[in-house]
Amino acid sequence: MSHSRILWCLLLFSGVAIANHPAFAKNQPQFQTAKVISQEIGSYNGGAAVMPVGGVLVGVPITRRSDIVVWETGTHRLTLSEQMTGRGAVVMPVNDTIQFYQDGKWFIVLDTQKKKHKFSLLHMETVQ
Repeated sequence: MSHSRILWCLLLFSGVAIANHPAFAKNQPQFQTAKVISQEIGSYNGGAAVMPVGGVLVGVPITRRSDIVVWETGTHRLTLSEQMTGRGAVVMPVNDTIQFYQDGKWFIVLDTQKKKHKFSLLHMETVQ
C-alpha cells in the first residue's frame, strides 16, 4: 500500500473517531415517556383593547388561547400549559404515551413535522 493511501486511511479513521467523541457530539435531548391523562384546548375572553379611531372609541375583543395537558410519568403527575404560537396547539393522544424532553424550565414535545411545542409546568405531584 502506498504511503499516501495509508495516510488517507489514518486521517479518515481519526476524523470518524473525533466526530464520534462525546465532546464533539451535538447535545441530543434525552427523551422521556409520559402517559397523556387529559388535554383541554380552548379559548377565553381576555378583555378588550380600546382605542380612539376618528374621534370615536372603538373596542376590539381579545381572545386568549390555551392548551392545558396532564401527563403522568413513572414518578410524577404533571399539569402543563403550552406556550401558544401562531401554528396552534399540538393534539395529543389521551390515554396513550408521548415522548418529551426537558430543556431548562420547558417541557418540549415535537409534532409530526418535528416542530417544537413548549410547555411550562403549572403543577407537579408525586404518584405511587
